[in-house]
Amino acid sequence: MNARRVTTAAEAAARDEAAIAAGAASFDLLLHAGTNAAAVILRDYAAQLSHGVALFAGSGNNGGDAYVVAAQLARAGVTVRVHAAGPPRTPDARRAMQLAAPALVFGPPGGHERVVVDGLLGTGHCGLLREAVLAACRRLSLARDGGATIIALDVPSGLDATTGEIADGSAAAHVTLCFGTIKRGVLLARGHAGRIVLLDIGLAGAADRDDGAWHMANAADFARWLPPMAWNAHKGRRGRIAIVGGHEGMAGAVILATRAALAAGAGLAHAIVDGPSVMAVQLTVPQALAERWPKPEAQSTEPGTEQDTDLATLDRCDAVAIGPGLGRGARSSQLLERLMNEQGDRPLVLDADALWLVAAAADALGADAAGLMRHWTRHSRAVVCTPHEGEFARLRGAAVPTPWDARVDALRQFAVRGGVTMLLKGTPTLIATPDDGPITVVPHGTPLLATGGSGDMLSGLIVALLGQGLAPREAAVCAATVHGRAAELATARLGGIRGGTLEAVFESLPAAWRLLEHPGSFPSGVLAELPSPA
Repeated sequence: MNARRVTTAAEAAARDEAAIAAGAASFDLLLHAGTNAAAVILRDYAAQLSHGVALFAGSGNNGGDAYVVAAQLARAGVTVRVHAAGPPRTPDARRAMQLAAPALVFGPPGGHERVVVDGLLGTGHCGLLREAVLAACRRLSLARDGGATIIALDVPSGLDATTGEIADGSAAAHVTLCFGTIKRGVLLARGHAGRIVLLDIGLAGAADRDDGAWHMANAADFARWLPPMAWNAHKGRRGRIAIVGGHEGMAGAVILATRAALAAGAGLAHAIVDGPSVMAVQLTVPQALAERWPKPEAQSTEPGTEQDTDLATLDRCDAVAIGPGLGRGARSSQLLERLMNEQGDRPLVLDADALWLVAAAADALGADAAGLMRHWTRHSRAVVCTPHEGEFARLRGAAVPTPWDARVDALRQFAVRGGVTMLLKGTPTLIATPDDGPITVVPHGTPLLATGGSGDMLSGLIVALLGQGLAPREAAVCAATVHGRAAELATARLGGIRGGTLEAVFESLPAAWRLLEHPGSFPSGVLAELPSPA
């Protein structure tokens, strides 16, 4: 599988159908799913299996998966008690139940089991829970409250595989074992799904269909994208970047972005800030070269005086980021427009106040912000914009749609009209490209990033990678991934969110980079894992 996919229920079903049309037997897909799920349980929860396993099976193919799990656990010597919410009604589910039945005990859980498997409902379900399933979900919730680990097969029962909506009575899982693809609803409802493990079920090339499913980068992608650091590299070969912002009183934004750029391997970093912010940058990031904003052209003094900084610095840079702490006043607006006219063809990151100023200028002109963005950045060969939801709404002139399909369409349309790569920060982060290519999703991160300065840090990571030669999509995906992975590592180390700051994320960046550069291998049958967000 060249790329991991995040699918809706319909997209997941289309992959099953394509694999079957290509010669795979439907029961073989079910057998692969249940067998690999059982292997995860035996490997990762071995210490809890001495109390037996309670397993809830529905009447559809998700129940068939559950029967295969039960049979494989029983073959390994685990006592399994199966509670069926209804008789199997599909041929594959009936076959799985018949094969498993001799090794199983049927009936309600005894209450002492420490592992409980939810195989009631799969990706085909949406809406309210039927009474029999609702009663079974109540038992799942009671088991969870009693300290049992709840393991859901493909999706937690009652979670809409497409929208992430959670039906009343649905029991939250500690672990969700996704089959073939990660279901979009599982990704959107991480708090309900827990740890996510993506399992191979034998889809082969059918998993890589181009049908609008979101893409998720894998280890091979990062290894291919990230440039190696040569043993004899010098600072001029590791990327020279500039970050423009830091209005008086907002030096912190540029400081965070500059620190992140250096932590991403940039060889030289220029911080171009408002005059009163120069000292703060020099004291806090001594590795950076701090320079004053240039005065507006009409007010410039003779070149070379200490009161005037020209923009020759940008000519020597490999990439430029504009916006962290830039401010929203007239001076900031004049500076942004001048930068757009003079910064040349080098790659560009636009963030924070720069995006607000683009939207304000478009309003003043009665123009479309995407069109103005395309005009202002027409000389740059690569542009990445990194709005959060509020900034994207400002650019659009309308609220960001709540339904995810509509949200993705809006992001894609802006990227195409603006001729830029759009990274919409959030949970999860979405990336759209100007060529109308597939949406890329970055699912990593924790609420430790939900704080002021986090976006500035991300901009610094992106501009450093652009300066090292990465294409805009690759730079955005790598930066968002290492940003999120560092937050996950920091949160795990701290044992939670409270007590942690962005400094903890900075401290975890080296380990996060190693995960991208030298990823470990997954056990047989496992394609990917995402940690629990809790």
